[in-house]
Amino acid sequence: MRPGRPLVRFLCSGAATAALAAPLLAVPASAATTPGQVPDVLPAPAAGVTRIQIGAFNDFHGRLEAPEETDDGNPVGGAAQLAGVFDAMRAKNPNTVVVSAGDNVGASTFTSFIQQDAPTIAALNAMGVAVSAAGNHEFDRGYADLTDRIGVQGKPGANGANPLAAFPYLAANVLEADGSHALPSFATTEVGGIRVGFVGVVTQQTVSLVAPAGIQGLQFTDPVAAANAVAAQLSDGNPANDEADVVVLLAHEGSSGTDCATVGTQGAFGKIVQGASPQIDAIVSGHTHLRYDCAFPVAGRSVQRPVVSAESYSTAVDNLVLDVDTTSRQVVAAGHQVLPVEGFAPNAQVQRIVDDAVAYADEVGRKPVGSITADITRAFSGGDDDRGKQSPLGNLIADAQLQQTEAAGAQIALENPGGIREDLLYAQSGTEGDGVVTYAEAAAVQPFANSVVTMTLTGDQVRQVLEEQWQPAGSSRPFLALGLSKGLFFTYDEAAPAGQRIRSVTLDGAEVDPAAQYRVTVNSFLASGGDNFTTLADGTDRVELGRTDLEAFTAYLGLPENQRLAPDTELRYAPAAAVTPVPTAPPTSTAPVAPAPAPVPTQRPSRTAVAAAPSGPLASTGTDVAPWLAGGAALVLAGGLLLTAARRRRAV
Repeated sequence: MRPGRPLVRFLCSGAATAALAAPLLAVPASAATTPGQVPDVLPAPAAGVTRIQIGAFNDFHGRLEAPEETDDGNPVGGAAQLAGVFDAMRAKNPNTVVVSAGDNVGASTFTSFIQQDAPTIAALNAMGVAVSAAGNHEFDRGYADLTDRIGVQGKPGANGANPLAAFPYLAANVLEADGSHALPSFATTEVGGIRVGFVGVVTQQTVSLVAPAGIQGLQFTDPVAAANAVAAQLSDGNPANDEADVVVLLAHEGSSGTDCATVGTQGAFGKIVQGASPQIDAIVSGHTHLRYDCAFPVAGRSVQRPVVSAESYSTAVDNLVLDVDTTSRQVVAAGHQVLPVEGFAPNAQVQRIVDDAVAYADEVGRKPVGSITADITRAFSGGDDDRGKQSPLGNLIADAQLQQTEAAGAQIALENPGGIREDLLYAQSGTEGDGVVTYAEAAAVQPFANSVVTMTLTGDQVRQVLEEQWQPAGSSRPFLALGLSKGLFFTYDEAAPAGQRIRSVTLDGAEVDPAAQYRVTVNSFLASGGDNFTTLADGTDRVELGRTDLEAFTAYLGLPENQRLAPDTELRYAPAAAVTPVPTAPPTSTAPVAPAPAPVPTQRPSRTAVAAAPSGPLASTGTDVAPWLAGGAALVLAGGLLLTAARRRRAV
């Protein structure tokens, strides 16, 4: 495969849009799959027809180990079995190419995270991934990390360094400030004598899903216009700018539902399905972690266009089969199925990579960092984590960051709910004993390893940050409930106009002075305006103490006074109408109440002083973990993104 050259300019996007009628599933419900087998999705090809096969996955998120199992205990997914599926596809049809729709890394399990996802990229290389779209999580560590460390061209990166990825990352709709392409737009390869062009795009929401500082200067443009421009280039008959017989769109954007009627019509992804040029033969998607297998009529074409998504975490793959007339170079038949990754023989080479990563992670991750008396969790609704509600765990993390940055004058700390990806559970996860918090468990809670930033905001700005919990119109989540450090409390009126919902803000019982200055600690994602908390980007007198949010969390958990830590379930906000005077004696109810109006100190009392830990560059090979209960002075050095083995499915 040769990486595509960046487009010099976008071509006109006036290509005819797809004519959508009633969508059809390509494989009837009766065509059940047999575990460990790749089914036939089309009759045998006619003479003069070349059959090519595309094995695709999306949102792998470093799931080196199987994230699920069947009722009888057999693994579902995992890198080695995922590679085994592609081995089976190649055995069935040598004209097979393997691709990804993005989010290969980031929000990964501890096994991958602890080595900054290097084992995951090694596994993808070993299973023969030919090309990938860039997902939003590929930008979690910033654009420079993607281009220089991970690598986007499948060849030596900055200063001749060898990148991790042996395959190109594509994003036609990501531009530099001057309008040039920040990443390759497409890549082409020969499959059975048929030239296939892959075009990549990433969700425009990336700007609010990753730390803005890491993508400063980049533009995330309309994916439909970008994809159509590249498809036109690959189909214009000019070999000087690359040509392709078949064009496949790898879109890191997806449907919010699995019904094909809504897949093709609703939201940002519906616009991609409707607006994609007829020159695009198939759409492989991801991002929303859903499974759908659809096909839609396209104006001027006799073959419906497949639109597929293989859920997430390697639990399924898209088996996409295209029959191409060898004379006209047109697709004359398309078959597809979303195939469960179950019952396939694991690839031995990939299994060795996984085993080595597991052994390393087990050694580092089992070290204890603290203890708890009960589960300390995120907020939940209907069994899924709910970022629209304040949680005991979010408040605990804010407490930890406040205590760890008091040397920088911190009075307030805030934590975004999207930065919390797992719960602290009382039950042991290994052999450490109930109530013991291991490094792996703490790292799963605080996965993004952002740096901790303390800044100055006015009281009015603090109030505005709290207003920004109500997200802009069109956001995927209308409200994001910040974790608040102890002593900070606000009341609100949900029915008030936007920008006027916060009714009161108090710190240690005293009303926050709009004109006064306050020292506020947040993670670097929030500090640069992430999750649409744009006011935080205006903070002044910034201090970074050279430690990550994970370091602050583990240090706090290690303090002697924080052993056998109990969950604090009392909310730190309340509806304005619900606020009543608070009696002098502490309330016995856990219902949210406003702080007592009695006079209290205007400054937070000092807490146990903690010596600053040494800081240094993050190593890609692992981390050092301080002994448990070492006075909280030693901190954990780590980097990357993680999630523990998935107990619930969640998107983004």
